[in-house]
Amino acid sequence: MECTKIGVIHLNQIGDLLFSLPLLASLRERFPRARIDSILRPALKDLLEDSPFVDRFIVRDQGSVPWFRLARALRRERYDLVLCLSRSEGALTLAAAINARVSAGFATFPWDMCLDVKETLEGHNSWYNNAKLLRLLEIIPSRDSYVGLLRVSDSAYRGDLPERFVVISPGASKRRLIKAWDEKKFAELMVALREHASLTPVIVGGNDSRACAALISSHYREIRGFSRASEELLDLTGAMSLRELCSLLTRARLFVGIDSGVMHLSSALDIPVVGLFGPTDPFYVGPQNTKSIVVKQEVSCSPCYIRTPCSHRECMENLPVSSVLDACRTLLENREEEHVTRHA
Repeated sequence: MECTKIGVIHLNQIGDLLFSLPLLASLRERFPRARIDSILRPALKDLLEDSPFVDRFIVRDQGSVPWFRLARALRRERYDLVLCLSRSEGALTLAAAINARVSAGFATFPWDMCLDVKETLEGHNSWYNNAKLLRLLEIIPSRDSYVGLLRVSDSAYRGDLPERFVVISPGASKRRLIKAWDEKKFAELMVALREHASLTPVIVGGNDSRACAALISSHYREIRGFSRASEELLDLTGAMSLRELCSLLTRARLFVGIDSGVMHLSSALDIPVVGLFGPTDPFYVGPQNTKSIVVKQEVSCSPCYIRTPCSHRECMENLPVSSVLDACRTLLENREEEHVTRHA
């Protein structure tokens, strides 16, 4: 198959977009002269504006009127290939409306009837599944992870930052409650990292994580004492753009958080990552850099694919602070050894 115009309809979350980077890189290598368009939500455009794998990004605004305008505009492009990475009704009907020479995506009856090439999704949306879709199109994946593929021009956070800090991303919005770890355990971990590794905790996340971050901060102050905690704890939840967040992550000594888009940003930027996993499967959606450790409590019902919290949540409720702290210490020791080796 030869292509001069390719369109990629992206999923709406940060992690899913990062999992599409190896796909975009593989398309660029296979079709070096083709124009590649990324069709995505406005909140994610910062992550692709500087990408060498994309020639143009096209924003998908919500609402029926913007949808019809977008569908008409994209149909006029006469794409040779459209890849729909989302299985949503809206994304697949958009793929149908574009009427590309070849449309490819993941099987979701009945909305997948518009697809000429369809692959079965295993587990979670992930690079593993994107690679399967490429192979079905007889395109050999040229990359095996997103590490090193993210290009975001620097837009540094302009506030003061500690010299040594750990980024904490609890990410426990209403939509992610099933993945949440106990707020008091996060606070206990932060205290231990402050006392034993001299790392100042910096909490990050979206606006929907503000309540969770505030509760963690409250627990931290109770343990450390209000006078010391006010100088040690930095809560930046909802206070940064994605560009600023990327800049901040590159200066962190360590990242600790639940399975989330911020975890994958850290991994893509090759920051030491401790990922806390429960209901989701790290085989598909674990951090992809080698400087990462997944901490997971083995229970018979995990992984699962339910969206709302179950009655017991053993996978996350029984995850001890000691296991997470051990993983942090291992990565910090490894980083110190690398530093010594480089300067020997």
